[in-house]
Amino acid sequence: MGKFDDLVFTIPQEFHSWYGFASPRGFFRGTTMMPKAKVYMDFTSVTKALPMEVPHTHHAVDEYLVFTGADLKNFYEFDAEVEVWLGEDPERLELFTITQPTIIRVPPKLYHCPVNFKRITKPIVFSAVYLDGDWSKINRAVGPDGREAFTYDGAGIRRCVLDRSKECIYCGKCFSKAMNDMAEKADTPVKQAAPKIDLLASFYEMAKLPRTGKYDKYVYPYKPEYHNDPNFLSPRSGFRGRSELDESNLCYLNDIVLQPCTVGEKHMHHAIEEYLFFTGSDITNFFDFDAEIEIQLGEDPEHMETYTITKPTVIRVPASVWHGPVKFKRIGAPINFMPFYPSGNYGKVVRELGADGTPTYIYQGTDLPK
Repeated sequence: MGKFDDLVFTIPQEFHSWYGFASPRGFFRGTTMMPKAKVYMDFTSVTKALPMEVPHTHHAVDEYLVFTGADLKNFYEFDAEVEVWLGEDPERLELFTITQPTIIRVPPKLYHCPVNFKRITKPIVFSAVYLDGDWSKINRAVGPDGREAFTYDGAGIRRCVLDRSKECIYCGKCFSKAMNDMAEKADTPVKQAAPKIDLLASFYEMAKLPRTGKYDKYVYPYKPEYHNDPNFLSPRSGFRGRSELDESNLCYLNDIVLQPCTVGEKHMHHAIEEYLFFTGSDITNFFDFDAEIEIQLGEDPEHMETYTITKPTVIRVPASVWHGPVKFKRIGAPINFMPFYPSGNYGKVVRELGADGTPTYIYQGTDLPK
């Protein structure tokens, strides 16, 4: 047993019955899987057209909605059309149509959804990212008398729709049943197109109203980053937090590793956490992972423990824990290396030793004064 074993988590295969989503999928369910984790996110591939969700909010934390190509080696090959509604008033939402890799920041109390995967020609990623270590939402309902009621839903309290005696395990059977039931009323078979749903009619009516543009600032198309490092696929993709989207509390990269190499050096983050994700490069086949990776963790640079990764894995690096370098010892097929910062900025502290052995700690980051 190593001292930092509780920080290294192998992502399990999650088999499910969700209509239109690849199975198995990868899911990191925050504190349910790792105590004290501040990230809750999935790696889900959408393979068929479908609508989902109703307008809801999150009371005190951001959510990020990620839409990209499912094959991260061809991140910008996005052959799909997705509709998302956003707004402060659930009866006056504005429609956003996504036709390229995009991330949406959903700040607290902003209504969002439904999400309508209107056209899926190639599989795409849909990932919902929460930065509080858990999943929850607030739904709104209007009674016959016109009064509003707000209900809280979240991980650990939701009951199974098909058997109320059980806790929901997000198997997707109820969703697929509803889709198939609605497909019987559709003009086209469910295998060819998403069924027509009257529920969306009112949202399309909202979309006919003049746009305010007020929520455009929350929608950010990814920009390709071209580089000359032969160890990583070019262009790379990522979202560089506040430098790209004001008030963002998220910063991360998708580095597609092509060959054995060593990345980074021993360092730590003084007051913030980092998460290191290692996954397959094709989210539709998330668990096709053919690599061997080594990384060291320690309380100080002189006392480090080595961990070996051979499966999709997430490592939580708490503040002040030293880590690195990352050694990609064997790459049988390209993998996705994703440094993930839930603080909106990237920064690190490295140690340099003087001629007399005295250490000096140097800060390097993206938020230095100019």
